[in-house]
Amino acid sequence: MLFWKKMPSLWIGSKINTFQKYETAHSIAAIKIYITFCLFSKTNEDGVRTIALTYTDICKTACLSRSLVNEGLKILFAEGLIKNLSMSVRKKLYTVDVDGVLKDGWAKIPFGGLVSEDGTIAAFASMHNRYGFELIALQLYLYLLYARDNNNDYTLARKATITTKLKCRTPELNKAITYMIHIGLLKTIKQKIVEERPTEIFHDSFYFYMTSAGKNAFTYRKKPIVEVSDDDLPF
Repeated sequence: MLFWKKMPSLWIGSKINTFQKYETAHSIAAIKIYITFCLFSKTNEDGVRTIALTYTDICKTACLSRSLVNEGLKILFAEGLIKNLSMSVRKKLYTVDVDGVLKDGWAKIPFGGLVSEDGTIAAFASMHNRYGFELIALQLYLYLLYARDNNNDYTLARKATITTKLKCRTPELNKAITYMIHIGLLKTIKQKIVEERPTEIFHDSFYFYMTSAGKNAFTYRKKPIVEVSDDDLPF
């Protein structure tokens, strides 16, 4: 089973709120297309990941109309988040690796648990593609993947920090979180217990658990082929 795919993430820390300046439906389309490209990219002989999806393919996978696909692509090109590598006018070959081979500055985006066996993204099919809380939900999803510690299956974050990053209000954030759980992007959230101040029940740090292929899907590592004993270590 494919647990996750690489997603360029350095831009998220500084540009995740840039989608607010566009029409809501268009920004929703842009993020859905970006996630789709990250999930269905294939590495070419140069090590760059490319996406050879047609408009019809994008419409089906991202659950968008052709007009929204067109507007979403415009935003991604304008913000420098994708490139077209094709020399042909009619056939597009997209990439999210806009700076070449992606060696660092990337996050893991779940594949198993998000992409169905028929190649569709169920969470996207549930969206109306026009509400502000839907846009905040998608922005939050990218931010949580970006902010996750690679040693854990969850992301620990403060709501105050998130609202600042996304430029939204706490009630809007709470609605987006509930919506993410409803459509299946988010599995659950748990409030952090402040050990030194157990009576501080309104502390706004939370553990966010994204939907994935299963336990340890984010942190699974293959065992090394050769195991070196402590006696053989040179230090």
